[in-house]
Amino acid sequence: MGIVRDAVRNLILESAMGRLEFFMHPGMRNMWGGPFNGQRFRQRIFFDILHCLTISAIVETGTFRGETTALFAATSLPVYTVEINPRYFSYTKMRFLLNRKNVCLYHGDSCTFLRKLCEDGSVPKENVFFYLDAHWGETLPLREELEIIFSRWKKPVVMIDDFKVAGSGYGFDDYGPDKTLDLDYIDPVVSAFNLSIFFPAVAPSEETGEKRGCVVLCRECSAIRLFMKMNTLIRYEPHGLSLQDDEKECIEKRLTG
Repeated sequence: MGIVRDAVRNLILESAMGRLEFFMHPGMRNMWGGPFNGQRFRQRIFFDILHCLTISAIVETGTFRGETTALFAATSLPVYTVEINPRYFSYTKMRFLLNRKNVCLYHGDSCTFLRKLCEDGSVPKENVFFYLDAHWGETLPLREELEIIFSRWKKPVVMIDDFKVAGSGYGFDDYGPDKTLDLDYIDPVVSAFNLSIFFPAVAPSEETGEKRGCVVLCRECSAIRLFMKMNTLIRYEPHGLSLQDDEKECIEKRLTG
Protein backbone atom coordinates (compact mmCIF):
# COMPACT_ATOMS: atom_id res chain seq x y z
CA MET A 1 0.00 0.00 0.00
CA GLY A 2 2.89 2.33 0.77
CA ILE A 3 4.26 1.95 -2.75
CA VAL A 4 0.88 2.73 -4.29
CA ARG A 5 0.40 5.71 -1.99
CA ASP A 6 3.82 7.09 -2.91
CA ALA A 7 3.10 6.61 -6.63
CA VAL A 8 -0.21 8.49 -6.38
CA ARG A 9 1.42 11.24 -4.34
CA ASN A 10 4.19 11.57 -6.92
CA LEU A 11 1.66 11.70 -9.76
CA ILE A 12 -0.31 14.47 -8.05
CA LEU A 13 2.87 16.41 -7.29
CA GLU A 14 4.23 16.11 -10.82
CA SER A 15 0.88 17.14 -12.33
CA ALA A 16 0.74 20.18 -10.06
CA MET A 17 4.30 21.12 -11.02
CA GLY A 18 3.36 20.95 -14.70
CA ARG A 19 0.45 23.33 -14.21
CA LEU A 20 2.63 25.68 -12.16
CA GLU A 21 5.33 25.71 -14.83
CA PHE A 22 2.77 26.57 -17.48
CA PHE A 23 1.82 29.77 -15.67
CA MET A 24 5.18 30.67 -14.13
CA HIS A 25 7.56 29.71 -16.94
CA PRO A 26 5.85 30.18 -20.34
CA GLY A 27 9.24 30.19 -22.07
CA MET A 28 9.58 26.48 -21.38
CA ARG A 29 7.25 25.67 -24.25
CA ASN A 30 9.89 26.88 -26.71
CA MET A 31 12.98 25.46 -25.03
CA TRP A 32 14.03 23.51 -28.16
CA GLY A 33 13.77 26.57 -30.41
CA GLY A 34 10.34 25.87 -31.89
CA PRO A 35 8.51 22.99 -33.59
CA PHE A 36 10.59 20.01 -34.72
CA ASN A 37 13.49 21.06 -32.46
CA GLY A 38 13.58 24.47 -34.14
CA GLN A 39 14.52 22.83 -37.45
CA ARG A 40 13.06 24.88 -40.30
CA PHE A 41 13.99 22.44 -43.05
CA ARG A 42 12.23 19.67 -41.10
CA GLN A 43 9.16 21.91 -41.04
CA ARG A 44 9.42 22.24 -44.83
CA ILE A 45 9.47 18.45 -45.12
CA PHE A 46 6.32 18.21 -43.02
CA PHE A 47 4.41 20.78 -45.06
CA ASP A 48 5.61 19.20 -48.31
CA ILE A 49 4.16 15.88 -47.14
CA LEU A 50 0.85 17.58 -46.40
CA HIS A 51 0.92 19.14 -49.86
CA CYS A 52 1.78 15.92 -51.69
CA LEU A 53 -0.54 13.54 -49.87
CA THR A 54 -4.12 13.87 -48.69
CA ILE A 55 -3.44 13.62 -44.95
CA SER A 56 -6.57 12.97 -42.89
CA ALA A 57 -5.13 13.23 -39.35
CA ILE A 58 -1.91 13.58 -37.38
CA VAL A 59 -0.78 11.25 -34.60
CA GLU A 60 2.13 12.17 -32.32
CA THR A 61 3.88 10.10 -29.67
CA GLY A 62 5.91 12.08 -27.14
CA THR A 63 4.07 15.40 -26.75
CA PHE A 64 6.60 16.92 -24.33
CA ARG A 65 5.36 20.52 -23.81
CA GLY A 66 3.40 20.70 -27.03
CA GLU A 67 5.48 22.96 -29.27
CA THR A 68 5.39 20.66 -32.29
CA THR A 69 1.81 19.73 -31.36
CA ALA A 70 0.85 23.40 -31.74
CA LEU A 71 2.21 23.38 -35.30
CA PHE A 72 0.19 20.25 -36.06
CA ALA A 73 -2.93 21.85 -34.59
CA ALA A 74 -2.49 24.92 -36.80
CA THR A 75 -3.20 22.72 -39.85
CA SER A 76 -6.81 22.31 -38.58
CA LEU A 77 -6.46 18.54 -38.99
CA PRO A 78 -7.46 16.33 -36.06
CA VAL A 79 -4.40 15.77 -33.87
CA TYR A 80 -3.99 12.85 -31.46
CA THR A 81 -0.98 13.05 -29.15
CA VAL A 82 0.27 11.14 -26.10
CA GLU A 83 2.70 11.96 -23.29
CA ILE A 84 3.74 9.50 -20.57
CA ASN A 85 5.37 12.01 -18.21
CA PRO A 86 2.66 13.45 -15.88
CA ARG A 87 4.48 16.77 -15.55
CA TYR A 88 4.71 17.36 -19.30
CA PHE A 89 1.19 16.03 -19.83
CA SER A 90 -0.23 18.46 -17.27
CA TYR A 91 1.70 21.36 -18.81
CA THR A 92 0.42 20.58 -22.31
CA LYS A 93 -3.12 20.02 -21.08
CA MET A 94 -3.16 23.58 -19.77
CA ARG A 95 -1.66 24.84 -23.01
CA PHE A 96 -4.44 23.40 -25.18
CA LEU A 97 -7.30 23.67 -22.70
CA LEU A 98 -9.14 26.50 -24.47
CA ASN A 99 -7.68 27.30 -27.85
CA ARG A 100 -7.08 24.03 -29.70
CA LYS A 101 -10.28 22.04 -30.00
CA ASN A 102 -8.80 19.73 -32.66
CA VAL A 103 -6.15 18.37 -30.25
CA CYS A 104 -6.91 15.12 -28.38
CA LEU A 105 -4.31 14.73 -25.63
CA TYR A 106 -3.71 11.39 -23.91
CA HIS A 107 -1.66 10.43 -20.85
CA GLY A 108 0.08 7.07 -21.01
CA ASP A 109 2.54 4.95 -22.95
CA SER A 110 2.65 5.25 -26.72
CA CYS A 111 1.88 1.64 -27.68
CA THR A 112 -1.23 1.45 -25.51
CA PHE A 113 -2.27 4.80 -26.98
CA LEU A 114 -1.87 3.54 -30.56
CA ARG A 115 -3.88 0.40 -29.83
CA LYS A 116 -6.68 2.54 -28.40
CA LEU A 117 -6.70 4.65 -31.55
CA CYS A 118 -6.92 1.44 -33.59
CA GLU A 119 -10.15 0.54 -31.82
CA ASP A 120 -11.64 4.05 -31.99
CA GLY A 121 -13.96 4.25 -34.99
CA SER A 122 -13.81 8.05 -35.03
CA VAL A 123 -10.04 8.05 -35.72
CA PRO A 124 -9.10 7.99 -39.45
CA LYS A 125 -7.37 4.77 -40.50
CA GLU A 126 -6.01 5.90 -43.88
CA ASN A 127 -3.50 8.59 -44.99
CA VAL A 128 -2.49 9.47 -41.42
CA PHE A 129 0.79 11.24 -40.64
CA PHE A 130 2.62 9.83 -37.60
CA TYR A 131 5.36 11.70 -35.73
CA LEU A 132 7.20 9.35 -33.37
CA ASP A 133 9.15 11.03 -30.57
CA ALA A 134 8.37 8.91 -27.50
CA HIS A 135 11.83 7.35 -27.26
CA TRP A 136 13.83 8.11 -24.13
CA GLY A 137 15.19 6.26 -21.11
CA GLU A 138 15.40 2.49 -20.81
CA THR A 139 12.15 1.77 -22.65
CA LEU A 140 12.31 2.08 -26.42
CA PRO A 141 8.86 1.44 -27.96
CA LEU A 142 9.75 2.43 -31.51
CA ARG A 143 9.68 -0.99 -33.19
CA GLU A 144 6.39 -1.87 -31.54
CA GLU A 145 4.93 1.50 -32.52
CA LEU A 146 5.86 0.87 -36.15
CA GLU A 147 4.42 -2.65 -36.11
CA ILE A 148 1.08 -1.34 -34.80
CA ILE A 149 0.95 1.51 -37.30
CA PHE A 150 1.79 -0.43 -40.45
CA SER A 151 -0.40 -3.38 -39.53
CA ARG A 152 -3.49 -1.34 -38.63
CA TRP A 153 -3.42 1.79 -40.80
CA LYS A 154 -3.71 2.05 -44.57
CA LYS A 155 -1.12 4.24 -46.34
CA PRO A 156 0.40 5.82 -43.21
CA VAL A 157 3.40 8.14 -43.44
CA VAL A 158 5.76 8.01 -40.45
CA MET A 159 8.44 10.51 -39.42
CA ILE A 160 10.82 9.43 -36.64
CA ASP A 161 12.71 12.09 -34.69
CA ASP A 162 16.28 11.70 -33.34
CA PHE A 163 17.11 9.15 -36.05
CA LYS A 164 20.58 8.43 -37.40
CA VAL A 165 21.10 9.75 -40.92
CA ALA A 166 24.01 7.64 -42.12
CA GLY A 167 27.07 9.57 -43.26
CA SER A 168 25.89 12.88 -41.84
CA GLY A 169 26.46 14.94 -38.71
CA TYR A 170 22.82 14.95 -37.63
CA GLY A 171 22.29 14.09 -33.97
CA PHE A 172 20.52 10.86 -33.01
CA ASP A 173 19.58 8.83 -29.94
CA ASP A 174 21.67 5.88 -28.75
CA TYR A 175 20.53 4.00 -25.66
CA GLY A 176 23.00 1.13 -25.85
CA PRO A 177 23.11 -2.29 -27.61
CA ASP A 178 20.15 -2.78 -29.97
CA LYS A 179 18.74 0.56 -28.85
CA THR A 180 20.27 2.95 -31.37
CA LEU A 181 17.75 4.76 -33.53
CA ASP A 182 19.15 3.66 -36.87
CA LEU A 183 18.29 1.52 -39.89
CA ASP A 184 19.50 -1.68 -38.22
CA TYR A 185 17.07 -1.17 -35.35
CA ILE A 186 14.00 -0.72 -37.57
CA ASP A 187 15.07 -3.22 -40.25
CA PRO A 188 12.74 -6.04 -39.02
CA VAL A 189 9.72 -3.77 -39.51
CA VAL A 190 10.98 -2.26 -42.77
CA SER A 191 11.54 -5.74 -44.18
CA ALA A 192 8.26 -7.18 -42.89
CA PHE A 193 6.17 -4.42 -44.45
CA ASN A 194 8.42 -3.67 -47.45
CA LEU A 195 8.69 0.00 -46.50
CA SER A 196 10.33 2.81 -48.44
CA ILE A 197 12.85 5.02 -46.63
CA PHE A 198 13.53 8.74 -47.04
CA PHE A 199 16.07 11.05 -45.42
CA PRO A 200 16.37 14.87 -45.36
CA ALA A 201 17.78 16.30 -48.58
CA VAL A 202 20.13 18.76 -46.86
CA ALA A 203 23.18 18.42 -44.66
CA PRO A 204 23.05 19.55 -41.00
CA SER A 205 24.98 22.69 -41.96
CA GLU A 206 21.93 23.84 -43.93
CA GLU A 207 19.50 23.08 -41.10
CA THR A 208 18.61 25.26 -38.10
CA GLY A 209 17.86 24.48 -34.46
CA GLU A 210 19.06 21.32 -32.77
CA LYS A 211 20.03 19.58 -36.04
CA ARG A 212 18.56 16.23 -35.05
CA GLY A 213 18.20 13.54 -37.68
CA CYS A 214 14.95 12.05 -38.92
CA VAL A 215 13.66 9.38 -41.27
CA VAL A 216 10.38 9.11 -43.17
CA LEU A 217 8.83 5.68 -43.75
CA CYS A 218 5.88 4.77 -45.96
CA ARG A 219 4.53 2.13 -48.29
CA GLU A 220 5.47 2.20 -51.96
CA CYS A 221 2.14 3.70 -53.08
CA SER A 222 2.87 6.79 -51.00
CA ALA A 223 6.59 6.74 -51.76
CA ILE A 224 6.03 7.20 -55.49
CA ARG A 225 4.03 10.36 -54.91
CA LEU A 226 6.60 11.73 -52.46
CA PHE A 227 9.43 10.96 -54.85
CA MET A 228 7.71 12.62 -57.79
CA LYS A 229 6.68 15.80 -55.98
CA MET A 230 9.19 16.46 -53.18
CA ASN A 231 12.74 17.75 -53.28
CA THR A 232 13.13 18.04 -49.50
CA LEU A 233 13.54 14.27 -49.10
CA ILE A 234 16.00 11.82 -50.63
CA ARG A 235 15.00 8.22 -51.14
CA TYR A 236 17.36 5.75 -49.49
CA GLU A 237 18.48 2.89 -51.72
CA PRO A 238 19.79 0.00 -49.57
CA HIS A 239 22.70 -2.12 -50.78
CA GLY A 240 23.31 0.20 -53.71
CA LEU A 241 20.16 -0.82 -55.54
CA SER A 242 19.70 1.06 -58.79
CA LEU A 243 16.72 3.26 -59.47
CA GLN A 244 13.79 1.79 -61.30
CA ASP A 245 12.96 3.11 -64.75
CA ASP A 246 9.91 5.00 -63.50
CA GLU A 247 12.04 6.69 -60.83
CA LYS A 248 14.66 7.68 -63.41
CA GLU A 249 11.89 9.22 -65.47
CA CYS A 250 10.68 11.14 -62.42
CA ILE A 251 14.18 12.53 -61.84
CA GLU A 252 14.45 13.66 -65.46
CA LYS A 253 11.07 15.41 -65.22
CA ARG A 254 12.11 17.20 -62.03
CA LEU A 255 15.44 18.31 -63.49
CA THR A 256 13.84 19.63 -66.66
CA GLY A 257 10.95 21.26 -64.80
